[in-house]
Amino acid sequence: MPSFTAEHVVAVTTAVDAVSDQLIALSHDIAADPELSYEEHRAAERCASLLERHGFTVERGAYEQPTSFAARMGSGQTHLILCAEYDALPGVGHACGHNIIAASALGAGIALAPLVNDSDLRLTVLGTHAEEVGGGKVELINAGAFDDAAAALMMHPTPFDEYGPKSLAIEEWRAVYKGQASHASAAPELGRNALDGLISGYNNISMLRQHFRPMQQVHGVIVDGGDAANIVPERAEASYFLRAVNMDDLEDLRQRTRACLEGGATATNTSVEITVTGYVFESLKPHDTLVGEFTEACEAIGREFAADPKGDLLGGSTDFGNVSQRIPGLHADMALYCYPAVNHQHEFAAAVVTPDGDKTMLDAAKALALTALGVANNPALIAGN
Repeated sequence: MPSFTAEHVVAVTTAVDAVSDQLIALSHDIAADPELSYEEHRAAERCASLLERHGFTVERGAYEQPTSFAARMGSGQTHLILCAEYDALPGVGHACGHNIIAASALGAGIALAPLVNDSDLRLTVLGTHAEEVGGGKVELINAGAFDDAAAALMMHPTPFDEYGPKSLAIEEWRAVYKGQASHASAAPELGRNALDGLISGYNNISMLRQHFRPMQQVHGVIVDGGDAANIVPERAEASYFLRAVNMDDLEDLRQRTRACLEGGATATNTSVEITVTGYVFESLKPHDTLVGEFTEACEAIGREFAADPKGDLLGGSTDFGNVSQRIPGLHADMALYCYPAVNHQHEFAAAVVTPDGDKTMLDAAKALALTALGVANNPALIAGN
């Protein structure tokens, strides 16, 4: 049995439906105006302004992060955080659906606003910047944003439903190779080819993949390969993502990947400098009772579960993993009913502003609000975790 009541279902459903036009407009406006990580000024302001209009006290630039915000309501004993993401991806815009994440968090907050005092809640809708690149939630953790929170809740649009997904730990590397420029035809013997060093390291990783542990992954792109074909490249740069099941597994992958990249430099008489970009994202730690409450909430509003026919797959990474390792967290994946379109495709960016995308956003707002009320009614759901 859920810890929220039938009266809560009616109240939340009515409240979200009453502002559905505003939430859909917000979602579509953010999608039509994609901003990259740390540049989400307009999206953050759109969210902050809407929450202010619904009675929240809003701190813009919260926790010294220019594109974050904290919208607060109530003074109860149970402090819950609703996380709103709104950064986009380069090239494919909102192909991860962060416009839906933001609008659903705001919808849940607006629905909860008139119920906060009677439910002994203290509510924060937290604008969490820079999820795609950098790790905004890690910066917010370090600044104390989650210190006194009982739990943090959010949803994420995906092709299928999975209310308690798992994710991979991830670390981003920048590998810069340095060599010696020379004329590629007249005096190649005087050059040392940084691009060859990079390619050698890249190929070493490719050969290592056969021997990766299960779910260890390395993805890479060349971001600088030289200036002209008739100049021996003296500089080359690659970007790599390293993913693994947990932090211990990630450390193993770090050591073996570093050996591959350094081996490329040794083989070509070049040098390589490897630096970590942003923060390590830890793996998600699903909270079973929050997942159960959210599942009950989805059933209460009549949402049908769309299971992935391939089963419960492990993949992707998020800075919410760091949150979930510290406090009880819910990161519910919710279907847009758009398969074979998947996250980070142009087709998925189109799906987030369809009627199905809008319905999922509104369903998420209702289910998140009901989950919050369940926790407020029964704090034992998250006690001791």
